Formats: sequence, C-alpha cells, structure tokens
Amino acid sequence: MAVTKIKPGLSYTLLCDDVRQEVGGKFSLMGLFETIYANVFPAVHPRFAIVNEWTRGKGEFAVKIRLLAPDKEQVLSESEAKINLFNETQRHRDISIRFNTTFKAPGTYWIETLLDNEQISITSLAVQQVSQQTVH
Repeated sequence: MAVTKIKPGLSYTLLCDDVRQEVGGKFSLMGLFETIYANVFPAVHPRFAIVNEWTRGKGEFAVKIRLLAPDKEQVLSESEAKINLFNETQRHRDISIRFNTTFKAPGTYWIETLLDNEQISITSLAVQQVSQQTVH
C-alpha cells in the first residue's frame, strides 16, 4: 500500500542568537531579532539560528534554507535537512545555525525556505549600520 504524502505548512520562521534544548525536550530561543546592527562593513555576525516549524503534513521532505544577498540571487549560505512527519498533528522544528556570516553592506537580506525545491517562504533580514555610540 502506498504511503499518502501530505505537504506540510510552514507555521513560522524565527531568527535568534541561539537555541538550546532543555531537559524534557523543550527548546529555549535566546535573543529573538529581525535586524542585525553593525558599526562597519563588511560585518561578520558570529552566530545566529534560523528556526522553522512545520505542521499539517505527512511523509519525508527535503528542506533547504538559504541566506540570500539583497539582490535575492547570490546565495551567502545554505543548509539542507530531511524532515519526516508521521501524521498531520505532528510538529517538526528545523533549526539551522549560521556561524561567522559576512554581510558586505547594509541592506535587506533574505532567508529563503524551500520544501522539495519549491519556495515556501522568504523572510527579510535587515542589516543596518549604526554609529559606535548606538546601543542595541
């Protein structure tokens, strides 16, 4: 008998400084953000996490998360993972950690999420230049 495959929906995409798995399996997200601030460019951001939650699906799927330059063409970094949902009530959190990401200039960068090579979501990530005295 063939397994019925149901494409999941993307519930959310969150950006944060770090993700930790606690005792009992809970995830703690530290430092949620939507903007990266830098004094000089090119700027290197040491670490951040991209968290996606998938629901309402069934089957195995390939997920690709790409960080795109402001032109939406140049891929700055990419990660791939397989997710397997056993029933439509299951949730799956896909966590992608980026290290030492270089942003050449201020602008709007993009987080693109693909499911089986089909674009499901594109989320903006603002990168702004600030003065040395600006506190974030």
